Amino acid sequence: MKRVLFTIAALVMGVVAWAQNDAMTREQADKLDSVTIKLMNQERYEDAIKTKERELAILKSLYGEKDTTYIKGLAFSAKLYYRNKQPKEAASAVEKALQLYADNISTNDELYAFYLDNLSLYQISTEEYDKAKENCRKALTIYEQLGKKNYDMAIILMRMAEICHYSGDNQEAIKYELRSLNVISIVCGKHSDQYIGELPFLQKYYQAVGDEKKAKEIENTIERLKKETADGIVDLPEPMEFKSAAICHDHNDDAMKCIQYYLTHKLSAPQIDQAAQYIVKWTQASDEVNIPIDEDMASLATSEKTLPYLIAYLASYSYYCMDRKVKVLDEKLFYYAIDVLLQFYEPNSELTGKVKLLENYLNLQKNGKLEKEISKVYAKMNNQK
Repeated sequence: MKRVLFTIAALVMGVVAWAQNDAMTREQADKLDSVTIKLMNQERYEDAIKTKERELAILKSLYGEKDTTYIKGLAFSAKLYYRNKQPKEAASAVEKALQLYADNISTNDELYAFYLDNLSLYQISTEEYDKAKENCRKALTIYEQLGKKNYDMAIILMRMAEICHYSGDNQEAIKYELRSLNVISIVCGKHSDQYIGELPFLQKYYQAVGDEKKAKEIENTIERLKKETADGIVDLPEPMEFKSAAICHDHNDDAMKCIQYYLTHKLSAPQIDQAAQYIVKWTQASDEVNIPIDEDMASLATSEKTLPYLIAYLASYSYYCMDRKVKVLDEKLFYYAIDVLLQFYEPNSELTGKVKLLENYLNLQKNGKLEKEISKVYAKMNNQK
């Protein structure tokens, strides 16, 4: 019996030792990954490649080549080779990652499509345009089947346009570039850096087919959008009636755009009313924010002079709810929301005139007493529930 117990104890100790060794080795791999990122940011790509190879060797010994951690690391090494101007090595690394991913995980998800797109990029650099187009088309098909219309899809469409251009088929390049710009306009807006920065490529493709009229129109569009952007015009969603909380949820990103615009602009900004209407309608219908309003806050709704600050309160409260993924703010976050409200109030008070409640908060803040006051307000609001 003693011998059996001794044997079991020895086995347990062996398992513990193996687990500790595994943890230590994974810790080493994680450290190497951090070093790789630092080296890459310093543009020391050769050193980064060597560090990543050491990390991959550890991951392979721990989990084998079928593990997603190893596969992702291998695909990342391809990026390092590409930045080090070694596109053939980059293509080879990501091809291996693609095969491992296909054999062990999936051939129809976003990550597989992402690796296909990376491979097409590397093949463009080696002028293997037919192969690049085939892989890019596969990536695009996956996104279309998944029903995705995000910026990653826009990049794949850009890539396909680029491949068509290098292959001499500029009519196809125009078609894919227009699709890409349409996605970017939905995701980022037409006044975004991404949209404006992509328009010169469409202009180039029109010039390549000899359509100077269209090319000139694109040039004029670029100038107009840049001027509008400089004048403070941004792409905000139009106010809408939210018929359900589910519809509100689908427009969370739009609400956040309006919130950020409202809180970072003066009341004289050209789209401030548009943002305000959207915020009010969204906060009324959403079940993802539960905004408490006491008598003092409610008093801000009694005049045109003070109403903008109630909207700013709704905006700042909602911002932290969505940022932290909570329906109700704790005391600390509530204080942050009030602080944002005051930051909005100070420059705008010149336009609206002073508001007693907010002036009182500012004076308390200057004297280091605001946090204590807000603690009382927070407790009072919670007691009203």
